Amino acid sequence: MTDKPTAPRQRVTVQEASTLVAPSESRKLAALRDKARGITAPVAAPPVVAPVDTALSPACRTELHKARGLIDTHCAAIMGRYPPQKQNRLFALRFGPIESLRCLPISAIVKRLDMDTHAIDLRLLAKLNYHGQTTD
Repeated sequence: MTDKPTAPRQRVTVQEASTLVAPSESRKLAALRDKARGITAPVAAPPVVAPVDTALSPACRTELHKARGLIDTHCAAIMGRYPPQKQNRLFALRFGPIESLRCLPISAIVKRLDMDTHAIDLRLLAKLNYHGQTTD
């Protein structure tokens, strides 16, 4: 062990460079920040266009409304994972076009989209499609 005197260390100062745009005002920076955190932007479900058939029982109508809402939100969540310009095309490549998907029975739609069926009663919707029409 030597008793050499050590030279005093030089102090370093750091100066921040000012940004052109404040991070809180930039939509692109906010999107990058959210993407890094794993936050996805909420995607609005498309509005339900076709009315439900009034000949159905009230219990069946309520289950159909729940199923339609679940299907719409699940489709919107899947589409939200794709780039905005290619959402419909990439969804159609994987699951088929949305309109042809809605013509299938609810049970086939749920199976194709790999959805959780605990929220709806599929026994009531066994032969109904998305629009409430029977599929025989």
